Amino acid sequence: MRDYAWPAPRPLHKCETRAVAKKDFFRILRTAGVPEETIKATDEQLQDPIDLKRDGAFLVRHGLDRDQLMSRMGGSP
Repeated sequence: MRDYAWPAPRPLHKCETRAVAKKDFFRILRTAGVPEETIKATDEQLQDPIDLKRDGAFLVRHGLDRDQLMSRMGGSP
């Protein structure tokens, strides 16, 4: 008889995805009401896909991180 070890449970709140396609990210920005000028500047500065870890400082500096976007859309972190 074989003994199977179950993987440890992972927290549900931790985001597994580190990269987001630009087109998907820009769709989210438009939904949140981010001005087109900001989206255009972001498009010029960041690579596709947008790596949330690599580009995190840029996103926070420009108000485009998860918490700030959720706030703009009326949610809470």
